[in-house]
Amino acid sequence: MSVGQMLVAAREQARCTVEDVSRSTRIRSALIRDIEADGVDASGGAVYARGHIRAIATQLGLDPAPLLAEFDRMHGSTHGPGAREIFEREVLAEPDRKGPNWTAAMAVAAAVLLIVAVTSLFTTRDPSGSTVAEGVPQTSTTGPATPTASLPSVVATPGPDIALVPQGGVFLRVRVPGDKCYVQVREGGPKGPKLFEGTLSTGAVKDFRSDQPLHLILGNAGAVTLVVNGRDLGSPGGPGQVVRTTFYPGDPAGAAG
Repeated sequence: MSVGQMLVAAREQARCTVEDVSRSTRIRSALIRDIEADGVDASGGAVYARGHIRAIATQLGLDPAPLLAEFDRMHGSTHGPGAREIFEREVLAEPDRKGPNWTAAMAVAAAVLLIVAVTSLFTTRDPSGSTVAEGVPQTSTTGPATPTASLPSVVATPGPDIALVPQGGVFLRVRVPGDKCYVQVREGGPKGPKLFEGTLSTGAVKDFRSDQPLHLILGNAGAVTLVVNGRDLGSPGGPGQVVRTTFYPGDPAGAAG
């Protein structure tokens, strides 16, 4: 039997539907059906499919090791062993914390200091002593109204993080308050040039700016939070979930894949 056939047999023996497995593993139903048909294209390649196979087999009570060995024999791998091990570890990572996360607390404190600093930067006082925002035109109280200049092309957006959003572009901040996470960022779309690929450790913060859309892949979505174009989106998924999304200028909600 192939790997896909063994997964189908185990799922039917457990009297589970594809949707049941999808809910328990947080893997989309379309990916599960593709894997059961011994496909890897929907998963994005052999490396990603291995992580999904391990999660599905574990949920169904199977030992994933023989399945992965058979998968490697059938498909091989387009990535080196190091990349494969990193991805699988990040996909299946589960937070295991027994005490306070001091690194996350320090990151929050640093964010508060950043808010105070940027707020001070963008405010000043006029001769009368009142506080006004820098770059915002003031109207006269004694003369006729005159056309005002446009606001600056770069503005500050209040929130849990202060992000400087490029006019007509995309600003992306990836924070890792939870466990480590595999992160890949490409410019322009899924096949665009790679801006970053690697594993971010707990407490890490990584910023990206571009005039083009930014395509993001996370190997452990529950471990990170995102700030896009000045809006805090929180965590885009659960622990161990693989998330692919593209953020466009002026669209902080993104388009989850």
